[in-house]
Amino acid sequence: MAEKIAFIFPGQGSQTVGMGKDICAHHEAARFIFAEADEALGKSLSTMCFEGPEDDLGLTVNTQPAIVATSLALFKCFTEKGPQPSFVAGHSVGEYAALAAAGALSIQDVIGLVAKRGQLMDDACPAGTGGMAALIGMDREKTLKMLNEMELSADYALDLAGLNCPGQVVVAGHLEAIDFAINNVREFGGRMGVKLNVSGPFHSRLMKPAEDGLSGRLTEADFSEALIPVLPNTLAKSVSDPQELKKALMSQLTLPVLWEDSVRYMLSENINTFVEFGAGNVLAGMIRKIDRKARVIAVHDSQSLNTALEELV
Repeated sequence: MAEKIAFIFPGQGSQTVGMGKDICAHHEAARFIFAEADEALGKSLSTMCFEGPEDDLGLTVNTQPAIVATSLALFKCFTEKGPQPSFVAGHSVGEYAALAAAGALSIQDVIGLVAKRGQLMDDACPAGTGGMAALIGMDREKTLKMLNEMELSADYALDLAGLNCPGQVVVAGHLEAIDFAINNVREFGGRMGVKLNVSGPFHSRLMKPAEDGLSGRLTEADFSEALIPVLPNTLAKSVSDPQELKKALMSQLTLPVLWEDSVRYMLSENINTFVEFGAGNVLAGMIRKIDRKARVIAVHDSQSLNTALEELV
C-alpha cells in the first residue's frame, strides 16, 4: 500500500535543554528557523534551547516558542527532500507549528503569537494555584461522570482538558481539584492519576482571561488558506479555510484537545504513516495506543531525520 503521510507536532511538556542544537549544527534550514524566531522575539531563543538554563526554558512564555521553533526547524529540514503530507496536526501549542507548516501563518507570526499565548496563560492563573493531571485507565464517559459527581467546593474548577489516547484522559483546574481527582480516580474506574509537568490549568475555563487577551492578536494575524489540510484540536476534522482555522484557534485555550479523535479521523482517511517533529516522541506513544498498526516516525535530531528520509524517500 502506498504511503499516505501526516505530519504531527507536540505540545508543552516535550521541552528539554539541548533541543534543536544538533539539527542546527548540521542544517542551514534549521538555523534559518531559529534566526527567524530570535528576530521575532528580540532575544536569543536559540541559546535558551541549546544551552538553557532549564529554569528559563521552563517558563511558559519561553517554552511555547521554543517547542514550536524546534518542531519547525526539524520540519523544514525534512521537507527539503522528504514527501509532502496529506494532513498536519499539532497537540495544543503544537497546532501553531502545524499552521505554519501548512502555510496558514508565517513563521514570525507563529513565534510571536505563541510567546504572547504563553505570557497570557501564565498571567491567567496565579502560579501554584492550577495544574493538570493525566488520569490513567479513564475514558471520556468515565471522566465526565467523575466531573459531574465530584463534590467540590464552588471555589474550585476542574474540566476535561484532553483526550489523548485510550486509557489516558487529561483534566485541568485548581490544584485542590486536581489532588481530589487523583485521590478518587479509582472510584470512577481509573487506575491512577499523575500530575503533569506544566505551569497552569491549560485547556480549562481558568484560561478564559488568556483566551480573551489572545483573541485580539489572532484577529489581527494574517491567516492564509492552508496549503495542507489542518486538524484543529477543538474540531478533530480537516480544515483549510483561514477564517475557520482562526476561529478554532481562538477557542482552543478553554476547550479540550481532541487528540485521539484527530488521529482516528486521519486513520479513517487512510493515513498509514505519521511523522512527529519535535523533542522526544510523546505523540508517537499516544498514536501507537490508538492503533498499533500505525507507523510512527519521530524526527528529533539529524540522525533521526536521516533515518526518516531513508525510509520515506
